[in-house]
Amino acid sequence: MARVQHLDLIEVAPNADPPVCRIFDYGKFIYEREKKEREARRSQKVFEVKGIRLRPKTTEHHAYFKMRAARRFLEQGNKVKVMIRFKGREDQIPHVAQRMLEKIVQDCSDIALLEQGPSMEGKTMLIVLAPTAATLAAANSRATQARIQKELEEDKAKGYVEEEDEDEADTEVEDEDEAETRAAPARLTPDQERAAQKARNRKKKDSERRMEQYELP
Repeated sequence: MARVQHLDLIEVAPNADPPVCRIFDYGKFIYEREKKEREARRSQKVFEVKGIRLRPKTTEHHAYFKMRAARRFLEQGNKVKVMIRFKGREDQIPHVAQRMLEKIVQDCSDIALLEQGPSMEGKTMLIVLAPTAATLAAANSRATQARIQKELEEDKAKGYVEEEDEDEADTEVEDEDEAETRAAPARLTPDQERAAQKARNRKKKDSERRMEQYELP
């Protein structure tokens, strides 16, 4: 019967009693199945996680460009991990990093949701933002891509450069006070000792003044 119809005889249930077979076009069946799989893969969104790095002492001007970069990543349909890295004694001012993260969440609230709240990983405080359904739907539109490209060109014209890992290079740099302590010169004369002590006192006062701006007690 299969030969007469120029079709295939396919055994679909070999363990049944009696075995079950069907007569159909096996080549067409395979083609339609692969077509459905391709359509499913095309409609499936694969999220890419982009990273934004800040420091507690990052200026508002630079933080503005970082926020705009985060919005561009979100509008392209990517998740964004915002990381604030502490160095030296900066981990004494976590409230400053929390305020910075809260501002970024607020500035991106129209296109993103907070997927992971503030958490600490070593000396880094981070959050994860995910694009909303509406943002994902518009991610591949020509208007969105054109606007993203225009904003990127505007930011570069104003001096913003997309860093690769600007904080990574100095992650292992030791604290200045610790380095100075270990590298103290030997056999100082009394005059040199007094001068070195005065320099250390000045540096300590300067450090205390800098930390006051972060509302430390």
